[in-house]
Amino acid sequence: MREVKKQQKRWLVRAMCAVLAAGSVLCGCSGQGMTKTIQLPDTENEEKGIPGIIINRIQEYVYDGHSEDNLWLGWGETGSDMVCMLRYGEKGYTYRKIDVNTKETISKVFVDDRMIFNIKIAPGGRYISYEAEVAEGAGSELILFAAEEEKHIVLREWDECLQGSSYVWSDDGTKLFSWQNGDDPAFLPDNNWYVACYDMDTLKQDDKGELSVEKKEFLMKGNGYAWRSVLPNADGSEVYVREEYESFSDSKSGEYTNESAKIKMKQENMAVSENAEEQADGMKETQSWILRPGSQEKKNVAEYAKSPIYPVKYTKKGLYYRSDEGKLCLAEHVEDKPSVTELFSVSNIETCICGNGDHIFFIEWTDDMRTLQISGVRMEGTEPTAKQVLYKASCESADYLVTADDSAIVLQTDAYLGDDRNSFRITELGY
Repeated sequence: MREVKKQQKRWLVRAMCAVLAAGSVLCGCSGQGMTKTIQLPDTENEEKGIPGIIINRIQEYVYDGHSEDNLWLGWGETGSDMVCMLRYGEKGYTYRKIDVNTKETISKVFVDDRMIFNIKIAPGGRYISYEAEVAEGAGSELILFAAEEEKHIVLREWDECLQGSSYVWSDDGTKLFSWQNGDDPAFLPDNNWYVACYDMDTLKQDDKGELSVEKKEFLMKGNGYAWRSVLPNADGSEVYVREEYESFSDSKSGEYTNESAKIKMKQENMAVSENAEEQADGMKETQSWILRPGSQEKKNVAEYAKSPIYPVKYTKKGLYYRSDEGKLCLAEHVEDKPSVTELFSVSNIETCICGNGDHIFFIEWTDDMRTLQISGVRMEGTEPTAKQVLYKASCESADYLVTADDSAIVLQTDAYLGDDRNSFRITELGY
């Protein structure tokens, strides 16, 4: 879950009306769903005549449960009005798909009885990726669970202690990307690390009923500890990758008592290097690449920022990133001759952007961090429309995504009800 600080400036709500609510019981547990319709006026930028974002439908699913239920919620395929729920119970993890309109459970399948972590539900809800220990005190493995086939695939196994891994799905839920983190001082820095792509479009079953998917790896040459960003485009056909060394070095300044200890650690992790000290002196501040899993092409990207940046989303329009000064910027043509447009300040604000790059949503907390507020801006080229407040809700934490067809933003929120009870909510805001 992501949390952001309270924004200094507040924006007015244009209009919200018409609420229809209904409740029901689901599988012996308290379940609740509702459909809301919001009609906002056709707000336009007076000077340019550019329409903003219009929220025309809201679908919600609410589930009340214990805080230790450890729920992971997701939204089904576009137009399905289906909630996907991975829930931990006495016998392990169970995955349900629930129709929001009828409140009926479409499917229910057991996933795993081990404690699992690094869980990612693919957009559309067809797959779940997660890590689990093979046995107590033994190594770990990366698992893909195919919900429709009700089968598991072991994507990776490892015994050695390494930097932890991160995972991200493409917006259309067809490709899973994994890579080693580079920011844990408890482990030696990676000088060779990998970006792996697991392609669900290659899913097949052999004569024994075993499933498999195709894996492609990109070898990345690192230069020690670094912040790593891996951002696939909407269908995973291209991936923007960035390593930041300069910004990371400040946070590592207290990890070593002297320079000799620092160089010694580098030497231990550079078995193929004849002069680790020389490499450390020549370390680059940043590196960026464009990867294409289909052709396994890897291309270096020219540097376009004068200070550390925080990549947000790689879209058809280009790369959106936040500058060190808190500005949201758009870097176009990053693969060839990057050109940067500074858009607006996003200090202390989270952003969520569609794969096309023309809808930008701002996630802010107001009322002393008690109210979630969603605002939106539609882009016309590199020109933004006026910012509009689209939705408000009382909650304690939130996560969010834009659907692959760029028709809705989906929110996952939860709120504490007291007596060790939480309210978990999935909301689809159609536009």
